[in-house]
Amino acid sequence: MEPLKTKKKVLKTALTRLRDKVASAIKDADSIALRLFESKTSDLFNDFKLLFDSIFVTCKPEELDDFIKEKETIDDSIDELRLNVNRKMNKTDPEHSISSVSSCNASVLSDVKLPTLSVPTFNGKIENWIMFKDMFVASVIENKSISNSMKLQYLKASCRDEALRVIQSISISDANFDIAWKLLEDRYSNKRELLNAIIKKLLSQPNISESSSAIFNLIDITNECIRSLEVPHYKVENLSETMIVFIIVEKLDKSTRYWWEKELNNSEDFGTLKQLLSFLQSQARTLQNSKIKEVKKNHNFQNKVTSMVSTSNTKSTKFKCVKCQREEFHGLYKCPEFINLSVHDRCEFVTFVDFSMSKMF
Repeated sequence: MEPLKTKKKVLKTALTRLRDKVASAIKDADSIALRLFESKTSDLFNDFKLLFDSIFVTCKPEELDDFIKEKETIDDSIDELRLNVNRKMNKTDPEHSISSVSSCNASVLSDVKLPTLSVPTFNGKIENWIMFKDMFVASVIENKSISNSMKLQYLKASCRDEALRVIQSISISDANFDIAWKLLEDRYSNKRELLNAIIKKLLSQPNISESSSAIFNLIDITNECIRSLEVPHYKVENLSETMIVFIIVEKLDKSTRYWWEKELNNSEDFGTLKQLLSFLQSQARTLQNSKIKEVKKNHNFQNKVTSMVSTSNTKSTKFKCVKCQREEFHGLYKCPEFINLSVHDRCEFVTFVDFSMSKMF
């Protein structure tokens, strides 16, 4: 991406120089100079077009809108420059006006600005193909206001990793969009491989712990797999639904599984998928709310402990020596009265203090 940004900087500098040169020389320019300006303007337009085609393919999805807006600004500058040159050429060479009309029409067809669209991304994982396909068809393919060459630019900008490699070598043109789209469909619309990938994703979910995030994740992936299975016209009903319920219940932790059994209320019915997912939603919210309450409880307890410690520390400054009872607290081993006692008396005093403390606590 860095080489593309460097090239963009060089081209923008060239455009600025050409615009300044045309502005200073256009009044006295003859037809030869004007044709040279026109040629350089067209070359710059083509260079920018190729550059942004590459940028749209390699940039991150979140950067696409910014690059589209930047291209629109550059296109406006080139249009203005081209119009100034053509107006002067029409005054200098009337015969040029006829040819300029056709060239301007051609440039309008090629210089159409990409509208800002929110497009999905696809990284080549077959289980995500159906969702990507539906979103891309709705947002891009069925959009009648954009040409096939633009659709191909959006398609390349949407693809990542393996999916991008499938169509990376295809050049941007109206005719090539259908070719690129067919290549992707041939690669990822294999019904058997698609079903295998969806079922594998459903079965490979890990056993969960008793947490709201784990339960919500289990719900989301299960719903995603069910929707993907229904798209290729495989209805989830009867025996298949019972099997899916069994698979999901086996993923639950012991506590959640216990509450699911309580939910069934000793019924002989296996429970429906809708009933199970609704129960899991409720269970996840309960865990989430209880966690918030626990955090608040711990916070209040911590504040209480801090307050007690602070109070204790404050009071500790008022302790008196257990022997001399002076306000300036000092260790017993530093007390002058204690030091002056005999060894026998010291031992008796320490024993007395220990006994008194044990009675207090």
